[in-house]
Amino acid sequence: MWVVAIAASAAWAGASEVREVLPLTESILLLHFDDGYVVHHKKGQKRSDERVVVRPLDVVQAQDPSAYSVSSTDDPAFGILKPLRVSRKSKGTDFAWFVDAWIDGRAVNNRPDHAKEHWIYLHLPRPLTEGKRYIVRAPGLADNGSSWSFRYDPARVRSEAVHANIVGYSTVAPRKFGYLSHWLGDGGPLDVRPFVGRRFWLVEPASGERAFEGRVAFRTAGTEAETGQADDTPNRNFVGADTAECDFSAFHKPGTYVLAIEGVGCSFPFQIRRDAYREPFRLVARALYHNRSGIALIKPHTEFERPAPHNPLRTPGFRGKLMYTTVRWQDWGSEGGDRAQLEAGFQGPLDAWGWYQDAGDWDSYPSHIRVAQELLLAWEIAPENFADGDLNIPESGNGIPDIVDEAAWLPRFCHRLRHELLRKGWGTGGVGLRVAGDAFGGDGEGVPSYEDVNRTWVVSGEDPDSTLRYAGAAAHLAHVLAKIGKKDPGGVDWAGEARQAFRWAMDHGGREAGGELLRSRLYASAALFRLTGDAGYLAAVERDLSAVGEDVWLENLHGPVLLALPGWKAKPPASVLEAARKAVLAVASQSLESGRRRAMRWGGNFQFPMLIGQQTTPHAMELAAAWRMLRDENPIKSREFYEALHTTADYFLGCNPLNIAWVTGLEERHPVNVFHLDGWYNGKPTVHPGIVPYGPWRKAKDLGQGPWDYDWANQTVHPGIDQWPGAERWFEQRYGVLTCEFTIHQNLAPAAAVYGILAGPASPARR
Repeated sequence: MWVVAIAASAAWAGASEVREVLPLTESILLLHFDDGYVVHHKKGQKRSDERVVVRPLDVVQAQDPSAYSVSSTDDPAFGILKPLRVSRKSKGTDFAWFVDAWIDGRAVNNRPDHAKEHWIYLHLPRPLTEGKRYIVRAPGLADNGSSWSFRYDPARVRSEAVHANIVGYSTVAPRKFGYLSHWLGDGGPLDVRPFVGRRFWLVEPASGERAFEGRVAFRTAGTEAETGQADDTPNRNFVGADTAECDFSAFHKPGTYVLAIEGVGCSFPFQIRRDAYREPFRLVARALYHNRSGIALIKPHTEFERPAPHNPLRTPGFRGKLMYTTVRWQDWGSEGGDRAQLEAGFQGPLDAWGWYQDAGDWDSYPSHIRVAQELLLAWEIAPENFADGDLNIPESGNGIPDIVDEAAWLPRFCHRLRHELLRKGWGTGGVGLRVAGDAFGGDGEGVPSYEDVNRTWVVSGEDPDSTLRYAGAAAHLAHVLAKIGKKDPGGVDWAGEARQAFRWAMDHGGREAGGELLRSRLYASAALFRLTGDAGYLAAVERDLSAVGEDVWLENLHGPVLLALPGWKAKPPASVLEAARKAVLAVASQSLESGRRRAMRWGGNFQFPMLIGQQTTPHAMELAAAWRMLRDENPIKSREFYEALHTTADYFLGCNPLNIAWVTGLEERHPVNVFHLDGWYNGKPTVHPGIVPYGPWRKAKDLGQGPWDYDWANQTVHPGIDQWPGAERWFEQRYGVLTCEFTIHQNLAPAAAVYGILAGPASPARR
């Protein structure tokens, strides 16, 4: 009842089809065409085996107003009308990986290598009338019909111009908004001014009852800057159109609703409930489990089963393939490392296992410690939201909240690695957290992670940065376990591990100045001081806080947050506490201001470029930390940060120009073609739920080199890519690594933390 959708039949042969006929507004109709699909390669197949089943839309005919007519069966004043004009936007939405030839270093294909979708807008000479039925005729354009009918009821017919959090809003959210805006491709921005002042409603879809009524208000112009990056998006605006808002902050009644706007249409259905963010949290946190290396994924913990990858003790054929080199990650020379150099430092094979995998590289980085940092902070900020058993992971049932068990996954790898190096005499107490096989060949086509056994993998040598990161995570974990009142289930003395690792790092170059070491050392010393109250750690904190100042964006934030939150063994001096609090508030205030300036109110770093999840991932821990820090002492200011945290999460869960929830498997519209090799080869039609991809990426060049290049999709768009608003540059280009892949630390961990902080109290039976 929500859209006039044209379902694809099982016998579909890939011809151009109309997928939806929708009113965009009372004066503009939208026809959504889909040209076809790609038959992607599967496990054991070559990428060149892929084929594209497609018959393109005749875009010349599709933009001819004479190709259409719109009539009504019960609106005699409407008559039979032709559109005044037709506008269009088109883009590739499914891509194959093969190369027929190379010309000047760029792939050239003589056969179709992608399928497009098209959005055709019919601008009507007169508006539709609510309650009347209309017929759109377009003979010869689509193979699945030539006419489509619908009854125009804005409370029941969806419009792509209405934007809401399609997952839901929390009953305790201080502010709840939906938006009206749309970019029509070569038709330019939708003019929202005629709808300002009109009514909007929250409508219960089952009964049709209007539960809340308000008035549409103007929000921002499409020329307002939403980023400090001048070249990322036209006019530095991600929406590309004026935006109006619908404020229903005063409404808190739980239920299922749509946001309906008079003269426009309605949103996807969404819920209002206290735990609206729990499902996004659960899915994304479980995606961390699904990307653990070294263990098999099995029932009852998942339906997406997979053998254990890269575990010398469990993975057939991998015994003796994981080698330890004394060459530090910082000295590898490149991301993959120089083979001869790494081999020169080989000491022998390791039995270590248990890092995290990303989308397709399956390797470990020191930066992955951020998973532990973000999850442990989420527990500290809202401990009532998390329980043992709420994620259905192997550790469930051990009496410790699952989020803390997941946070401990990578520190456990560090512990195993450190002690194995000590036992074998290859290490002196540090760790190196770069693990990769890149220098020893590729993984092969159609090969999942657990069959990647035909090349050598290397663990990097001990280095102070990796070891400081581990020291901080170990101390942080020890602190959280102490607050829970539980000992480590594996018997690890995390406090002792943290002290020893910190001491090793400081004795092996960890005292040097520099961005990476400064950040890692500040986190470790802050975590250890908070845990122990030791004056030596406090001295390190004081030195590094003064060096950092207020420049603590993203990863630099974790150390100051630990100091700013309560729970120290010994209270830090007023000067240290004030410096930490000032740093947190400086970053959070910048994020708050970003949300105020952006049309759809999402916070974050205003200067951060459009890459690595800027349009898909709620990088908003600073807002959560400031809210918690001020919650008791300054409720009014704290509420501002809490409001921004909610509206930021709303943006990434559907309150955005694409109406998409940026989590695979979540709600009606979500990413599908993400880069995840194990997911492609799992024998199921989809990858596992919970992946947050990088998403739209800033343009680097006009044309890409091949189907793996994110700029490859530029050639598929109409109008030209430079006219596309940044938020709409998503192409489902599964091989476009920089757009469709993800990392566990840049995307999954921040998203899981933010959604978890907003999820509401866990079930009392589980707490």
